[in-house]
Amino acid sequence: MKFSTSGLLASAGLASAVTQQCTGNALEEGGNWFCGSVKQIMYEGFSGIGSYKAVTNMGENGQCESEDIPYSGPLAPLDEDLSIHIRGPFNLKEFAVYNLGSEKKKRDIAPSPHVHARRHGHHHFHEQRKHKRADWITATIDGKVVSWENNYFGGAATQAPEAPAPAPAAPADVVEKPAKQAVPKPKSDSVKKVTKPAQNKAKTEVKKPKKKPETPTKSAAGGAWERTSYYNAEQQVADNIVFLGNYGGEGSGIFDNIWGNSLSYLNANGNGGSDSPKVLKDTYIPSNKEFSIFSAEECDESCGYSRAKDVAYKGFSGANKVFLFHFKMPLDGDRGFNGDMPALWALNARIPRTAQYSDCSCWTTGCGEADIYEVLASGDTKCKSTFHLKNGAGSSDYFDRPVDGYIKVATVFDERTSSVAIKELPEDFDFGAGLDDETVRAWVEGFASDDKGSSLFQLAS
Repeated sequence: MKFSTSGLLASAGLASAVTQQCTGNALEEGGNWFCGSVKQIMYEGFSGIGSYKAVTNMGENGQCESEDIPYSGPLAPLDEDLSIHIRGPFNLKEFAVYNLGSEKKKRDIAPSPHVHARRHGHHHFHEQRKHKRADWITATIDGKVVSWENNYFGGAATQAPEAPAPAPAAPADVVEKPAKQAVPKPKSDSVKKVTKPAQNKAKTEVKKPKKKPETPTKSAAGGAWERTSYYNAEQQVADNIVFLGNYGGEGSGIFDNIWGNSLSYLNANGNGGSDSPKVLKDTYIPSNKEFSIFSAEECDESCGYSRAKDVAYKGFSGANKVFLFHFKMPLDGDRGFNGDMPALWALNARIPRTAQYSDCSCWTTGCGEADIYEVLASGDTKCKSTFHLKNGAGSSDYFDRPVDGYIKVATVFDERTSSVAIKELPEDFDFGAGLDDETVRAWVEGFASDDKGSSLFQLAS
């Protein structure tokens, strides 16, 4: 389908149309709207200017201290370091991160602290850790500002062995949500044009390579994309990768009765903590088990506050970055808490370095979350994508859940177009040492074509 925007002259001044594609017939399920199955979704219109409150200290008495962090840029704050998060049922075969050569030089890449087996080869829990996670999405549709609840169920913190039950976290500033309104029904097989006013302008040593002389910067238009991190489950290779989980107190990290579990190193089976970095096995992650992926670069002052210093690592930064995933999300029939609800998402890495499922993080003030493939109901076969930002929202089009076979998916953060693209790739696509810029540009610019299976969603400012 063709996507187009047009200029409109409104009483409030010059305004532009916002395209929010809805493919097929709109259907409401469990408070969420679903339109049609697509192979690629393009998000445009990230504001890129604002501030959020970053945690500066988590006190022993439950006090959460913070400071304002301003941000600006075409994709800010998503240009900051992001951590990758996965919830089962899930099988991860391969994962890679790419940056434009002008943004990420080899001197920034730290070797992974793992011993290779084969060298060749979402809203958090509040005071009482509520199980239901729901975010409020606001958009302007047909000239009206409407809001609705986007339901999400996150993983609960895991208690350290033989430790007392955690006490409720200290109250934090309450983020008030507007009264719930009727969820607007997306228009089927049409482009929703909505107007918006014009804006006024255990410690393992990580040996790091010696710094190399800086090379001339490549232009964005023709720059090569370098693979800066890579994981291969079958070959047991993890380069510039550290696997972590919310298992603080199990060999690494911290557990206490105020804040619960911090991050810890993940064991090789993906179901508990470890005293040192491990390479995740080629294994199945069951329902309600989560793990996270960070770079192997240890934190410095740029990370801000980290609760567990022994497992404080940077995520994947840059306004131009590509994440490639090779995975499947099998059905397991689990109908318990978070049962059969797999998810793949990215967080501003400040969030898990403080408290992923607590109000003591920058999440509530919009530091950034990107849901890439997320199942919102037990046993469902539809995967939604959503951005949790100050102007965040999510497309009602969805991806088919890869139940029986593996798929490959690219998520492109593109500074040049202030956009994020999520696209299913051919089965034979190679996660090689580099990507040519022409390939990446095609992933982003291909959304202007008439191909069915493409969806465009422009965020309203």
